[in-house]
Amino acid sequence: MKKLFHDHFFALLAWILILVISVVALPDVNQLTRSHSQITLPKSTQSQIAQTIQQKHWGHHVNNTYQVVAVFNNGNKKMSAKDKQNVQKTISRLQKHEGKYGIKAILGPNDNAATRKQLISKDKTTQLVQLNVSKKHGTLQKINKQLSSAVKTDGVKTYVTGADILNDDFSGAVQKGIKKTEVISVIFIFVVLLLVFRSPITPLISLLMVGVAFLTSFSIVTNLVDKFNFPFSNFTQVFMVIVLFGIGTDYNILLYNRFKENLGQGMGKWEATRNAQKNAGRTILYSGSSLLIGFTSLGLARFSVYQSAVGVAVGVAVLLVTLLTLNPFFMAVLGKKMFWPDKRFTGESSSKIWHKMANTSVHHPIVSLILVFIILLPIGLSYKNHLNYNDADEISNTTPSKKGFNVVEDHFSKGTAEPVTVYIKANHKLDNEENLLLIDRLTNQLKDSKDVKTVTSVTQPAGSKVNQLYVNNQLKQITGQLGKAQGSLSQLSSGMAGQAAMQSASMGAAGASAMAQQQAMMSGMSQMTSGLQQGGDYLTGLQNSAAGKTFYLPQNQLSNPEIQQSMRTYLSQNKKTAQITVILNSNPSGGRATNAVNDLTNVAKYSLKGTKLGNATVVVGGQSSKINDTKTVAGGDFVRTAIIMIVGIGLALIYVTRSLLQPVYVLGTMVTAYLAALSITLILTHLILGRPMLTWNTPFFSFIMLIALGVDYSIFLIMRYRNTDNEHYLPTERIVMASSAIGTVVISAVIILSGTFASLIPSGIPTLIEVAMTVIIGLIILVIIIPLVVPSTIHLTYPMRSAMRDNQAKRQAAEN
Repeated sequence: MKKLFHDHFFALLAWILILVISVVALPDVNQLTRSHSQITLPKSTQSQIAQTIQQKHWGHHVNNTYQVVAVFNNGNKKMSAKDKQNVQKTISRLQKHEGKYGIKAILGPNDNAATRKQLISKDKTTQLVQLNVSKKHGTLQKINKQLSSAVKTDGVKTYVTGADILNDDFSGAVQKGIKKTEVISVIFIFVVLLLVFRSPITPLISLLMVGVAFLTSFSIVTNLVDKFNFPFSNFTQVFMVIVLFGIGTDYNILLYNRFKENLGQGMGKWEATRNAQKNAGRTILYSGSSLLIGFTSLGLARFSVYQSAVGVAVGVAVLLVTLLTLNPFFMAVLGKKMFWPDKRFTGESSSKIWHKMANTSVHHPIVSLILVFIILLPIGLSYKNHLNYNDADEISNTTPSKKGFNVVEDHFSKGTAEPVTVYIKANHKLDNEENLLLIDRLTNQLKDSKDVKTVTSVTQPAGSKVNQLYVNNQLKQITGQLGKAQGSLSQLSSGMAGQAAMQSASMGAAGASAMAQQQAMMSGMSQMTSGLQQGGDYLTGLQNSAAGKTFYLPQNQLSNPEIQQSMRTYLSQNKKTAQITVILNSNPSGGRATNAVNDLTNVAKYSLKGTKLGNATVVVGGQSSKINDTKTVAGGDFVRTAIIMIVGIGLALIYVTRSLLQPVYVLGTMVTAYLAALSITLILTHLILGRPMLTWNTPFFSFIMLIALGVDYSIFLIMRYRNTDNEHYLPTERIVMASSAIGTVVISAVIILSGTFASLIPSGIPTLIEVAMTVIIGLIILVIIIPLVVPSTIHLTYPMRSAMRDNQAKRQAAEN
């Protein structure tokens, strides 16, 4: 029994049981990722308020649905009559089998005059069909596959696209990327460990440790997501893979090197295991704790995407327990056989590079620090935070949904695929002339914006003015009638004058009295004709004035079928909320469109200020509005979360270093390396990949990865420094010795972590590629500047001359 305890046999049994339960309890990861891939913004943001209004007032028949667009395209050629007929047959088939495809609403290009204008491209090459498909019908993957088959039409190319479809395809692309990453990471780590330890057994044990930790922690995280809505996103799994395999291997190298060194010093396998656990294990715990604190602090973030990285903290916690409880079994049982066939047990060789750099920096600390910051600070400060918020760019152009999206952008206004909607929510009904006048005025003001292509509203359902609802058109009809009346009176007056002349000639004196009466009547008619002329001239002037361009809906027109149809579309059922649809002339996910959202919001509020709708709720919804809110929320939360993370890691460093200044130096080094790495990544992304901006997630994920992981290497060095004999050596001597001893371990760890992140590049996902590049560049910078900065700060932090004299005295006394 004692041997079983020494060999940690019960730990092995416990982990086997845990692993079996974890694998059995693992939910459907693919579906879980797809269902939790949507970005969640705070309910107080404009886009979320707009979404709530839309769902409440217009979503009663399309609530709980996916918005899908079917695209019919004939390349750059106009559709023939036969092509149009075939497209219409496909649409009719979809309408006939709505239940089969889960369709709750369908809007075709030939439904009415407005749809003909909006859903048929000007070049007549492309037609769109807007669909609302029930979420209960199945997964987006299933809906996409089913509709893609259903819309196939002879003679034209067909695509199924839309924000929901694109987002789902992105999730699928990430899942494929993760599989590539896992395979590449395992192969890379195995090869590097094989070269480091010259044994095939050590890499297998290391990969087994990390694999057990990953499967266990990922099962915990996914079950928390499934049962308790734990933060999760497209990036959670991939970063858990990268961090656990990368940092887990680093920790194993540290532990195995100490174990191997102990065996070389003549210790038995049990004693060597305990000693390695005590010394290397303590360093692992300190390093892992700072990592754990860093990722746990992300749970305090408000933005869902940032919160999702907290799953890595669960992985790190499980990893630490796994390495320090399961590793000892293999170490205690195998002993030297763990490194077969290598016969050398001298531990890790010293690093001449780090030794020389550390030695130089302690002799010239100020020069070393100035040199580091003179080189890195200008690079870091040159970074410009212009980011790409277009998530569609994350998807390959070979993906069918992306092809369809590109076709829409090519043949329609770029904003057609994702229009912006202005919502006006009042506390009274809007189906009256006074309020419709205000809505129409706002519609015209929105159309005047340089960023707007088309605007449709209750008063302009087809995107253009309805002439008969404007004063000038109505006056034109009135003046026309007045002109006719004036002409009739003139003819009548002329007729009466002729008749009077004849009567005067025939009747003589007897007709004088009658003639006088007729002249009086003709005089009255002349005055009436003149009055009509003056009235007509006034109305004509009014017609041609600015007032003539005013919207006016007569009471008798409210019951007009076309007016009623427009109200059903653009007013809510209770008639207290109106929507105005705006199609922008730029990419709805681009910077120009998101900036336009602020302009449209200001125009709407200013237009209604001081009117009967002055107190109405005015918000802008749609993809562009959501991205604008994402930009605001993400930017603010990044700063907030970064501060929390740095404070948390700083407190951990204070405990590890037993110093207040050392954590400041270390974290200052990390932030400087991060800014320089981000700036260099931006340059390389532009030069090599042809993208002028980084994706909006890159700065945040690069920051948390580089700061949390990079600080480990400083802890490795500081812990080795603390464990070095401090009775007979100065602090500067100890830090040089520690740098020499730990340098090779850190360099090996950086190579492994960099290689692990490099495995993200074949994924083809821009965010993952850019994060990988930033972290790799940052790690390379850190492995160069850590042996320069830390020894320099040690020299500047601790008193030197008095310590040197005391040390010399002790040495002389020892020699005598």
